[in-house]
Amino acid sequence: MDQDEPVFFDRRPAASGAVSYGDQLIIRDTTRVRIKALPYFIPHNNSASELSMKLIRTDKRSGEHCEITLNSADLSILKRHIAQSLAVSEQAEDGQYLVLRADELGPQADVSDDAVRAIGGALDSRRFASRVARHVNPVALAKAFSAVVRIGELRAAVTELQENLRDPRNKEEVYQGWCERHSWAFGNAYVARDDQRVIGIGDSVDLLMESTASGLRDILELKRPDMEVILNDSTHRNWYWSAHTAKAIGQCHRYLDTLHRAAQHGLPDRPEITAYHPRAVVVIGRSQDWDKPKLHALHGLNSRMHGITVMTYDQLLAQCVALLDQLSSHEAEEVADEQSA
Repeated sequence: MDQDEPVFFDRRPAASGAVSYGDQLIIRDTTRVRIKALPYFIPHNNSASELSMKLIRTDKRSGEHCEITLNSADLSILKRHIAQSLAVSEQAEDGQYLVLRADELGPQADVSDDAVRAIGGALDSRRFASRVARHVNPVALAKAFSAVVRIGELRAAVTELQENLRDPRNKEEVYQGWCERHSWAFGNAYVARDDQRVIGIGDSVDLLMESTASGLRDILELKRPDMEVILNDSTHRNWYWSAHTAKAIGQCHRYLDTLHRAAQHGLPDRPEITAYHPRAVVVIGRSQDWDKPKLHALHGLNSRMHGITVMTYDQLLAQCVALLDQLSSHEAEEVADEQSA
């Protein structure tokens, strides 16, 4: 079939109604074995669905079935590795290869198309390549390019969040999608987010985050940035949670109880997802124009809660900028150390 020929792809709901399935792909079908791939789509609150893939191998002689499920992160890693391997397969000789995607390097590294073409031209030059081979460690060069691309990705993510916050029309789903793609924004305390949302009957969280230290899961609850966070009672001279924040805190209390009971020894269908006295982070509202007394009030209200922290989108943005600056400084120090060595 020609690659440009249009293909009809059928997506239909599963019997459970929780996911949808796509057309299966027969990868191999011989007299001995059949291997097929079955894609399925996990809906996420009106945002783009998440793709997972089930690979099924059937031994036609014994009738034995073997299944493996790849989530979206697995598929992304596999796709990248296949693309790199195919690029290297076009070369005749063994050796160390630096595989770059110039079309991706441009927007991620925040450089112009002219710069990308210049890099591509340099890498295509035999003279340049021979000098690199003689004087530069290929591993160090790959690491340097990887760092540039990674920093560019983080910078683009920060810019995207800033633009989202400038648009008052954005809904919760916009920020949920951003946090799904950029779980690094919540710091080194978390490794990554899970594709699991449902933690109990009728309870679906915005994000489950895996703790770096323990591997246990915590909850992230996202509300809109145009919501009030805290209010001041001038009569009694105290600050208190707004109705929106109080409602979010109440939701988290129920989610935390449910997750603790359901996942203490692993969720029934996902035993690798465990939680024990989990914590929750609520992101809501803006604080860019707050004075110090109001910021101190939020800190005080947070300090008197157990297991739940409330932060604003501006505080999340500031945390992202700090992480980006820290990473940039670290990479600069590593380059300087390698040059002086």
